[in-house]
Amino acid sequence: MADYRFGDSDNIRPTEIEHECEEIFDGEALVQEYNYIAYHFDCDGCYFWARTYTHEIDTVSVYGPFDSRDTMKPVSGSLDQAILSYFKRRFRKIQTLGKEGYIAVWSG
Repeated sequence: MADYRFGDSDNIRPTEIEHECEEIFDGEALVQEYNYIAYHFDCDGCYFWARTYTHEIDTVSVYGPFDSRDTMKPVSGSLDQAILSYFKRRFRKIQTLGKEGYIAVWSG
């Protein structure tokens, strides 16, 4: 008999998770649709948020740190390791936005 173990603990959890569907119309014609899940984190006095699009559900993009969700003012710092661990359990690719586009910070 196999010795199975289940892991379901995270050192951090999002303060909110939203499933959004935004549609852009030109007159009556639908020209773009964004179906995504947004994650919000308050972590050590900083705010981070992340988004995964349902058509690329194996990839998540993480943004921050910011001083707060209300102002979204960037502050110095790097991607929090607890947030990184949270997403490693759920996605195959984690990326952040750099000056010249998205940069993969982890893939597994």
